[in-house]
Amino acid sequence: MTFENFWSQYPRKIGKLTAKRSWEKLSLDNQQKALEAIVEHRKYWVAKGTDWEFIPHASTWLNQERFEDELVIEEKKKEVLAWHRSDQGTLAKGREVGCQPYPGESMDQYRQRLHRRILELEGQM
Repeated sequence: MTFENFWSQYPRKIGKLTAKRSWEKLSLDNQQKALEAIVEHRKYWVAKGTDWEFIPHASTWLNQERFEDELVIEEKKKEVLAWHRSDQGTLAKGREVGCQPYPGESMDQYRQRLHRRILELEGQM
């Protein structure tokens, strides 16, 4: 169980050095709890549609022992990927999950890459 394992799973890659220091302050038991909890937290943030800027920095999440938080993930009604229906909806969804289009990438290519990113965040990939 290493910080790199945690960092690779944490969705918001900001302040790596500070997060590493926070990680090192945790007991081995709490490090294990954090590694296990990050999977559910990622699902929770996706299910709630949490805007990227409202996902806490990893150091904050660790320092506040957010891995101990009780999460309630309500089943969303199956939506037919409403964001997928228009270019504007696709671009908005990309901003929401921190996935911007590449220069020269077609909208279809971007939609496919964005869909893979969403599945990654939900822990389905």
